[in-house]
Amino acid sequence: MKVKKEGLQIKLELTREDYYSSVKRMLNILIPDIEVVNDDSAEVVITSNLKVDTDKIKLKTKLVSSDTELMKKDIDTEIRDARYTDGDIERRCRSKVKFHIYQLLVKFLDLTPSPWGILIGVRPTKIGHFLMDKGFNYNEIKNNLQSTYGVSNEKADLLLRVVKKERIYLPTKEEVKDRVSIYIGIPFCPSRCGYCSFPAYGLKDAAKYISPFLKSLHYEIREVGSWLAKNGITVDTIYLGGGTPTTLNEEQLKELLAIIKESFYHLEVREFNVEAGRPDTITKKKLELLKEYNVNRISINPQTMNQGTLKAIGRDHTIREVKDAFKLARQVGFNNINMDLIIGLPGEDEESFTKTVQDIEELNPDNLTVHTMAMKRASRWKQNSNKLDFPQSEEVRRMLALSKQLAINLGVEPYYMYRQKYMLGNLENIGYAKPGLESIYNIIMMEERETVIGLGGGAITKLVNPEDWTIARLNNPKQPQDYIREVEERTTSKLQRLTSLFR
Repeated sequence: MKVKKEGLQIKLELTREDYYSSVKRMLNILIPDIEVVNDDSAEVVITSNLKVDTDKIKLKTKLVSSDTELMKKDIDTEIRDARYTDGDIERRCRSKVKFHIYQLLVKFLDLTPSPWGILIGVRPTKIGHFLMDKGFNYNEIKNNLQSTYGVSNEKADLLLRVVKKERIYLPTKEEVKDRVSIYIGIPFCPSRCGYCSFPAYGLKDAAKYISPFLKSLHYEIREVGSWLAKNGITVDTIYLGGGTPTTLNEEQLKELLAIIKESFYHLEVREFNVEAGRPDTITKKKLELLKEYNVNRISINPQTMNQGTLKAIGRDHTIREVKDAFKLARQVGFNNINMDLIIGLPGEDEESFTKTVQDIEELNPDNLTVHTMAMKRASRWKQNSNKLDFPQSEEVRRMLALSKQLAINLGVEPYYMYRQKYMLGNLENIGYAKPGLESIYNIIMMEERETVIGLGGGAITKLVNPEDWTIARLNNPKQPQDYIREVEERTTSKLQRLTSLFR
């Protein structure tokens, strides 16, 4: 019989009290209906006893309620492999404690385990790359994912497929010492979608900022381009995102592309990608400009092919416009087109998603990015999520299965993935591509193995130290008026930090 979990109070008694916050955060995400309290009247008490020996770590965890007692024991000798450091052992201890507690609660509450086990971070593939760098093979990594984190067999296989694909494109420590990628953010859209958490401001209120914003952006691009040339740093990939860059009119877009080409583009650039995400912003002239200025990958993102849903989420375009924009891009000569879909939009179910799958298969894109709906803090929907008609977890999983079959039918393979907190079904976002057409920028951005210089509204610069892959972040202001006011000061500071990193 299932135990009622809503409002159930759990007390944690850990030999390592410094793990308390980490365990509580995990439970808040994976089992949000329960409450972790420090109260002797709690209905359930979980004790965790951890011991670290020279040749193993030992863990015993016990769950006790008024009528139930559950226990789990574990002896881990694998962590004493010579390839691990003291820091690795500490991380393993923390993960094992969390995993035991989660397993006991899943059993006690008769829950379906998360397919990703206790992993709640954005980049689970980093675990695979981390272990590959240490010399572990794929079978050893899979065992690690399952025994340490509780990742399901299916998700472990997916993660390893992605890792294998990504390692073809990831730069070496030597290569990243003299090259960077560039992200340019255009924080404007025709309208703002309800789920959106990116810097994206609707034209109704923000159109007056476009011209001064572009003037500031041109300054930032030229200053950074001059620094790159002076220091002999090459550009690996370029990503023009937002927002929706094609919100700019044709004249504005041409001027921006010309400055990007002058400052950043050369023969060594492996990819120039542009988000043409909203079909209602696409014209033949804009597409021709993108081709003229060496853009070799674009995104046309319907999110759904159901007209009622488009209206509900705040996208003021039609299904016909999506299809027409895609076909126009093909006519202009684009042979690497991505399309984004979202699984779990309010009001959608397996039947409505099937229509989306059928329409996308007919268009036959070269890349497919499938997002599982997540409630992000910066979205308008976050505050009203309890009033929205989201599909249940089991239906979301069936919809995800439909997207996987779509990928097979399109001949596209998974090449990057990431996760977010508060995703429906605790699932994942997957990028698929036809072999040879993977987005290199997406891989670099996700695995954080190369410095990415962020320019424009809300852009984040990630300064990557190749010695140990540590990262420092610099944020540009999200609000256009703040960016305009602060661009010179921020650019000077950014160039100083870049100089320190690449000296």
